[in-house]
Amino acid sequence: MRLLIIASEVPYPPTDSNRAVAFNLLRHFRDKHDVTLLAMTSGDAPEDVAVVRGMVRELVLVEHEISKTRLRRLWSMLTIWPFGVLLYRNRCFASALERLLYRKRFDVIIGGHINMAQYTLEVQRTPKIIAPLDAISLYYKRRLGLPLDPASFVYCLLQYWKVRRYEKRTYPRYDACVLVARRDAEVIRELCPGLPIYFAPSGTDIPPDKEVAIEPASTAFSGVMDYPPNVDAAAYFANEIFPLVRREVPEAKFHVVGKNPNAEVLSLGRRDGIVVTGPVPDVKEYLRHVQVYICPMRLGAGMKMKVLEAMAVSLPVVSTTRGAEGMDFVAGREFIAADEPGEFAAAVVRLLGDESLREEYGRWGRRAVERSYTWEAHAQAWEEIINSVAAVKRY
Repeated sequence: MRLLIIASEVPYPPTDSNRAVAFNLLRHFRDKHDVTLLAMTSGDAPEDVAVVRGMVRELVLVEHEISKTRLRRLWSMLTIWPFGVLLYRNRCFASALERLLYRKRFDVIIGGHINMAQYTLEVQRTPKIIAPLDAISLYYKRRLGLPLDPASFVYCLLQYWKVRRYEKRTYPRYDACVLVARRDAEVIRELCPGLPIYFAPSGTDIPPDKEVAIEPASTAFSGVMDYPPNVDAAAYFANEIFPLVRREVPEAKFHVVGKNPNAEVLSLGRRDGIVVTGPVPDVKEYLRHVQVYICPMRLGAGMKMKVLEAMAVSLPVVSTTRGAEGMDFVAGREFIAADEPGEFAAAVVRLLGDESLREEYGRWGRRAVERSYTWEAHAQAWEEIINSVAAVKRY
């Protein structure tokens, strides 16, 4: 099948969830389909571009600098468009797409996430899929439920209205929408009745077990550390939960693992017992050396791939209900659910003090990932989606 994939970035290295999903989809499609990738680029290393070029029939790159300045956010408030849509607006990219569609015929177009939808809205003759993965309006709605200063509240409220309006008006112009979690599907289904919605849950690679040195009384949280839901989770654990853990386990450590730590996250690293790592060569390999993985997320939408990665290396997980949302894991067997600071801290302390309990949760969690959340399962879901969309459009 001839596929055109629209991307907001070069999907390599796969160091965050969006890149990981796109990279592993290309890895699967490489030997099965004729793939053209049209992507934005900004300072990508030539060796990274070369990896992606080797996975597709044709790679078309358009320079685009992402600049999330305060001035641009203020300017965006005066328009009807969500900030992200304006952030990814590029006339050269639109022209590159037009030239591609003129000289090549495709069986299916995968139009990327919500901010890239602007480029394929007017395409008529080719089946097209929008793949936001998450319901972005749900993300802003949840941010509004947390304490915010007046300026942040107004900004989030405006973004919620704009994104919700954009989802409602844009997605029905596609032949299908692909999401990773059922809660997000409920939101989109309410906004876009009649739109075919498919699921392709994210996955992870599952490395073989091996013996490594474990740091006593250690916990970790991982992710891109300038992403607001991750920043909020790290600060929430550090401020409200970790002190309760240290009261019972004074030697406890909290590792904040991931690239792009912002000023708030970096400030956490100045506290006793907290380590902010910045980027690491391999997140899963780093996580092998701690005892307990924590996911104290209060924001965000969709699935949390970080939980899959922790379970893939047999780590026991303590998570808020929201942190485990979108995944069919059984609380009390495959992870521990805790939504209040005291409850969360008690679960962490319990695991830190009981090796057999850690092993039990780690074993069940890994089995759950092996059963349902591999990249092979993700790719198979996508195969069924593109075949279904292409067949419906054809007939």
